[in-house]
Order: sequence, then C-alpha cells, then structure tokens
Amino acid sequence: MRVAGAVDIGGTRTKIGLVTEDAQIVKRVTISTTDRGDPQPLVDGIVAALSPLLDEARANNSEIAGLGVSVAGFLDKQRSAMVANANLPALCGFPLRDVLEQRLNLPCSLEVDSNAATIGEFRHGAGAGSRRLLGATVGTGLGGGVIIDGAMLRYMGECAGDLGHIIVAPNGRECTCGARGCLEAMVCSAALVQRARKRAVREIVSAAQRGDKRARTAINETARWLGIGLASLTPLFHPDRIVIGGGVSASGSLLMRPLRKAYAAHVAPEFHDVEIVSSSLHGWEGMVGAASIVFQPMP
Repeated sequence: MRVAGAVDIGGTRTKIGLVTEDAQIVKRVTISTTDRGDPQPLVDGIVAALSPLLDEARANNSEIAGLGVSVAGFLDKQRSAMVANANLPALCGFPLRDVLEQRLNLPCSLEVDSNAATIGEFRHGAGAGSRRLLGATVGTGLGGGVIIDGAMLRYMGECAGDLGHIIVAPNGRECTCGARGCLEAMVCSAALVQRARKRAVREIVSAAQRGDKRARTAINETARWLGIGLASLTPLFHPDRIVIGGGVSASGSLLMRPLRKAYAAHVAPEFHDVEIVSSSLHGWEGMVGAASIVFQPMP
C-alpha cells in the first residue's frame, strides 16, 4: 500500500496523519499549533507526532510516497516557505519544506491550506465534477481556493488571493490583519465563540444541534455574514459550486439554510443556480488535499 504523510497547519491546531492514494486516512493525530515567535517547537511537534506513524507504516510494508504539508498563509513562488499570515507570524520566511525534508528524510510538497482543502474536495469530496470550484474553509481565519477546469488559480501568494479580507461590515469586528469588518473577522471561530458567549466551536455546534437558542443564533449570524461574503466573491470567480469546510460546517443544515438564504438575497440573479454544499471530508479536507498533491501535483 502506498501512503503519504500529511500535515495540515492551522492557526490553532495542526492535523497530522497518513493518507492512502484513494484518500483513506489510516492514521491521524492532532497537536496544538505553537507560535511563540519561534517555529522550532511546532516543527519538533510535527516530527515527534509523525515519525512513529511513518515507522509503523514501513514496518507494515507500506511505501511512503512523500510528505504533503498544508499551511495557512501565502507561499513563495517555489512553495518552500510561508511568507505572510497574521495568525502564524513565526513561520513567515521559515524554510519549512526544506527543514521537514531534512528532519523526516522524505520529499515534501508545500501548499496553501485553502488550496489544499479545495483540492481535497475537488478530487475526493463534495467538489468532484465541478468545472469552477470555490472552496471556503472557516476556522481561526477564513481561506478560499479556486479550481478552474482542473487547475488551481494562483496569482498572489500561490493562491487566489486573501479572500477572507474583503470588507463586508465597515463597522464590524477588528481583524487580525489590522482592518475592520473583513469577512474573516465576521465568520471566524473567535467571532462565533464571541456570539455564543465564549464556548468552543465544537460545543457550540453540539449545543445548536440539541436546540440551544443562543448557539443557534450564533451560527445563524455567522451564516448570514458568510452568505454575504460569498455573494461578494461570486462575480469575481463565477463558480458553479461552492464548498464550505471547517469546524462550523459540522452544524450542517443549521449553517447551510441561513447561509443559502443570505447568499440568494445578496447575489445577482444570474448566480442563483450556484450550488452551495458542505464539505464531505468532515474537517480533514486540508490533510486529504495535502496528501493528494504528493501522489498527483496540482498545477
């Protein structure tokens, strides 16, 4: 069996595992993303978590095809280092690809996290069959990836730009980028937690599914802003499908119903037939996409 090591570095958590060519996750763990001005603790944590998984796979006669790494932020042209992200400043300019190759003795491919998530959905999830796919992942921030006719849109930072930083609410929450009212600031995990009175995202989703009014209101408000943001992005990328990933997507119809309603209320009539669907990869789309580019690079 051929497997790839996969790492998905987010602003809060880093997901690590082994993934097969057909996108089956055979091993997975999660560690905290440590960023105290020094990238070394995070690298050490990744190596410590992944090494025993790789050793076990080799002991079972699996072939390790390489390592795919998804990281939040813009990448340099060589896709060797992250060069900009307000949520992960310690990794900016750090030669992450080369260091992980040396530490793990494996070829490493680096990808923007929003791209990786969109690739995972396009090849193995809810984006399959789309000709113009827009992927949006909501977590510590909001990332977006665009795939057109099978190719990743790359024109800034090796991605489609910083889609989370369009302004949707001029008097809204302050964003980590320094602006106010960015889409990211209005829909991120911190915004949802604030609306639900300081509960973790998983707890909010669980409470909403049990009928908790405050949790449902918080998700509904997040969905409204997300719908407005996606309506604003649609004329730029003309998607035929939009896939929503990230922790809050686990709330299913509680998120999707108000999101679609807000989208329809703000988008031009010509875009009313755009499909908006939840991720089918249950929060692991970034890791699946990171592994996928090991087996088949994405242009």
